[in-house]
Amino acid sequence: MKKLVYTLVWMIPLWAVHGYSQMAKDLDGTASDVATPFLTAQVVEGKLWVDVPSSLLEKPLLWTSNGNSEFYDSKHVQFRKEGERLYLEQPRVWSEMGIWLPMNGDISLERIFLGEFPIMAYDGNAYRIDMTSVVLDESIPWQHMSSLPRLGHLSEVVGVKHKEGELMVQTRIGLSKEGVSFLEPVFFSFLVLPEPMEPRPYDYRMAYWVEDQDRTGDQTENKVGSIGRWRLAKKFKDRERSVPQKPITFLISPDIPEKWRPYVKAGVLEWLPAFEAAGFTNAIIVKEMDSLDAWENRSLGNSVIRWGRNQNVRGREALGGGGTVTLVVDHRSGEIVKSDILLGTSLQRLQDEYFVRCAALDPRARTNPFPDELTGELIQFLVAHETGHALGIKDNHFGEFQYPLERMGDAQWLKDMGHTPSVMSYARHNNMAQPKDSVPPHLLIQKVGPTDHYYIQWAYTEFPSGWGKKQKSERLEEMIRWQDSVPWYRYNDSNYEIIGPGNTNEVVETNDPVGGAKRALANLERALALLPDTNQGRTDMARSKRIYAQGLELWYHTMRNVLSMVGGYEVFYKSMDQEGSLYTPVDFTRQQEAMDYFMGQAFDPPQWLTHPDLGMDIRYSSHPDLVLNYQKLLLMELMRPQRMKRLEHLETLEGFEGALDWYVEELQQRLFKELLESTGQVPARKQAIQALYLEKWNQNFQKERFQLGVDEMAFVHSDHSLGVVMEQLLDLQRLLRKSLKRHKHLESKGHWAWCLAKLEELTGG
Repeated sequence: MKKLVYTLVWMIPLWAVHGYSQMAKDLDGTASDVATPFLTAQVVEGKLWVDVPSSLLEKPLLWTSNGNSEFYDSKHVQFRKEGERLYLEQPRVWSEMGIWLPMNGDISLERIFLGEFPIMAYDGNAYRIDMTSVVLDESIPWQHMSSLPRLGHLSEVVGVKHKEGELMVQTRIGLSKEGVSFLEPVFFSFLVLPEPMEPRPYDYRMAYWVEDQDRTGDQTENKVGSIGRWRLAKKFKDRERSVPQKPITFLISPDIPEKWRPYVKAGVLEWLPAFEAAGFTNAIIVKEMDSLDAWENRSLGNSVIRWGRNQNVRGREALGGGGTVTLVVDHRSGEIVKSDILLGTSLQRLQDEYFVRCAALDPRARTNPFPDELTGELIQFLVAHETGHALGIKDNHFGEFQYPLERMGDAQWLKDMGHTPSVMSYARHNNMAQPKDSVPPHLLIQKVGPTDHYYIQWAYTEFPSGWGKKQKSERLEEMIRWQDSVPWYRYNDSNYEIIGPGNTNEVVETNDPVGGAKRALANLERALALLPDTNQGRTDMARSKRIYAQGLELWYHTMRNVLSMVGGYEVFYKSMDQEGSLYTPVDFTRQQEAMDYFMGQAFDPPQWLTHPDLGMDIRYSSHPDLVLNYQKLLLMELMRPQRMKRLEHLETLEGFEGALDWYVEELQQRLFKELLESTGQVPARKQAIQALYLEKWNQNFQKERFQLGVDEMAFVHSDHSLGVVMEQLLDLQRLLRKSLKRHKHLESKGHWAWCLAKLEELTGG
């Protein structure tokens, strides 16, 4: 559920350049009149000969490539005639929103030269040229083409296929890797552009990509552009709800086993009620395919749901990676024309993630392997998430820190609202309900929620034909303002910095992170305790080790969610004429409560987590120490300059006076609390944490900051923060000297002496 790849795509007109038609069969087997392709081609003695009609000269076309990366890359191109030659060029794209789109990230480029072809023949209608070089030439940059060394003597054009409005060319590209030669199949397509559809303006408050996925600028900037969405129009304009003129259609690849296909289909169709809110019935169709050859699989006329290439490969059983979607988008208007859904997560990974969250709540998860029904529901969840991407919606944070914690065990709420407002967040499954709540197991799995319905309604609702631009804009803004009264409709982008409890992943984010953590960890403890019984009969400890590692990862993310309260903000993106702030600090008392809970849990974790009963001891050494690894990551979170700068800013606000001083003092006192105890004994893990704390401050004080630019300064501590830290380190130095001098029987004496030496190195004596 990670990266989206947007490319340019052209819808194909139904007219034919050559003016006659032929019979063909659609994928469902029905006969239809199909216009002859606008380009014709043939392979002659290994050469690709293409006939380019004169009527296509200087007309916008699309040239796409698709190799083993599974993603589509594309270029706006056009043919131009000069003398006895045709030239292939890539021009800059004009958006229907009234702006030029940068080409290849360069705002100065207006066109790129791609190829030059002598005219072989002209029949009064079309020019014949040899295009072999451009489909085999490695000098033409394709974003997703393999970067491995090419073997030209092995590369060849395999064949061509003419589809309605699409010319497809199959090649095999010779590649070399570590002395081994192999062939990679690469498909190219040429398409012609139709009239662009009416765009829907991009708005940063709604989680849709701008059409070309331009990520430059601040995440709160409203770029001039259109969002990515399908061309969907009512068949019956006078009805409140109508079937579309052309529904969104997905094909289930034959490589997906038959027993999982009903769940794949159900995952896609979870979105049907959302489209009903936008005025469409039966907006999506899903077809199961018994066969699908390479041409149909790669054609831009088909959107295919299939396993990722590494599915069922030994060694990838436990790997994550989620799924992904390759969106093919017409950048002029944002129209999505093709979207393949690639299911990359292994079934084993889906099951392990569910076990650590819900085994205490769902008896089906206590069997090994899971029953097909439960595995199918997890596949459905994965497909539902990826379908959201295929419809244009981004990953990120939707209404998090808004759902009430007490509702997480309320079956009626979960039926109506779900445990998270959107399937597009990384909340995963409900581990906040408790066994006493008796929540039906099917309500524990993440599904399409109310915020997803809201997003589809905003993007796909048709306007009455008589409405002008101003009226449409006002209606869209009115719908966005629903976020004023429905807080779980709100979206925010973490932008690589967790600035509050609505910005963390892998946890169910309620309005009470501390209370939620207590419930989640209670279920995690119960799940780990179930492992010995559920793993009976296995001949190895692989599953126990794997699920324990998953449990530690979940503990880490739960701790991050609690920590996000400290120096944290609630985020609510707004227009200039809306009252209130974009960033509202979390109440200081709640920050202090979160810090207290976090310090007790993160660096003094419970025995059930550090030494679980897995039915057999699975360790023979102190290395690797997975718990310590996560503790070190959490310490780095505590020491981040970004967090300290937020606390430094909070000190300027009423009610947050002394926030940074409190934070640094609380952090250091809790980390070194053993020094204040009678014996001074420090467990080995805590020694490593204390040592890392001093080492990192030593490094931070030595960083050269005066030559850094504005952007780089975000990643170093301010002078004020370093001054506050130095004051605390000097106090720690004095305390260590006193303790080592007065307490002759101080335990962990060597460790404390090392800490003092490190401090003296840092402070200069």
